[in-house]
Amino acid sequence: MNYDKYSIRFFIILICILELCCISIIAETTESDSEQAYIDLTVSSSAVEIGDTFTIEGFIVPSLLSRPGDKILLQVTSPKESRADTYYQIKVGADGIFSLELPADAMGDWSFVSRYESYSSDVVPLTVTGRAKVKETELTISGPFSILHVGDKARLSGWLNDIDGNGVPYRQVWYSFGLPSYSCVLCDDDGRRIWQTLGPVTTDEIGYFEFAFDIREKGTYAVKASFPGDEIYAATESETHYPQVF
Repeated sequence: MNYDKYSIRFFIILICILELCCISIIAETTESDSEQAYIDLTVSSSAVEIGDTFTIEGFIVPSLLSRPGDKILLQVTSPKESRADTYYQIKVGADGIFSLELPADAMGDWSFVSRYESYSSDVVPLTVTGRAKVKETELTISGPFSILHVGDKARLSGWLNDIDGNGVPYRQVWYSFGLPSYSCVLCDDDGRRIWQTLGPVTTDEIGYFEFAFDIREKGTYAVKASFPGDEIYAATESETHYPQVF
C-alpha cells in the first residue's frame, strides 16, 4: 500500500499527540501520587464509649524518614472537656509503624491526623458516646506509716482503680475521719463518733492519691475515703482504718 506525504505526516502528528497524552497522564499520576498521604493512620474502632481505651496506629514509608527512629507528629482534636486535645511526638519503629493508646475521656467527635515534614495522613474520625453501664470501682487506703502522737499530722495514701485493676486518673476523692468515741470507749460503734469530711484530693494519672489531717486527741481514730462516681465510674467507699494515737 502506498502512502502520500500527507498521510505520513498525519500519522506522525497522531503519534506525537498520543505520546503527549501519555506523558500528561504519567505526569498527572506522578503529581497525584506526590499529593497522596504517604502516612497511613487508623483507629482501633470508629466509635467507643466514654471511659474506654483506644489505639491509634499508623505507618510511614521508612525511606521518607530523615533518620531511623525519627518521631512523627500526631495531632489529636477532641472535645474541650478532654485532656487529650494536644500534639504528640511518637517514635517510629524500624518497620515504619507507630502507635499511641489514649483514654476516651470526653463524649463527642474526635479526629486525628499525623504529619512528618511535608507529608501528612488523612484525617481519621472517632465518635465517643455515653456508657450503657458505668464501670465498677474499688477504693483502698493505707497508712499512717508511723506511730502517731497528739500534734502530729496523720498521712495516708490510696488508690482508685476500676474493676480491671486499672488506675482511675484525675478524679476527686473525699476523705473522712472520726474522732475517738468517748461516749462508747469500749465499743466499735463508728456511728457514735464525731465525723469530719475533708477534701477533695485528686488522683494522679495512675489513680494514686494522698491526704493528711492533724491529730489533736488521743485514742483510736476511724478513717475512710469515698468517691462519688460520675458518668464513667461507679461510686465507691474504702474500708475504714483505725489508727491509734498516743
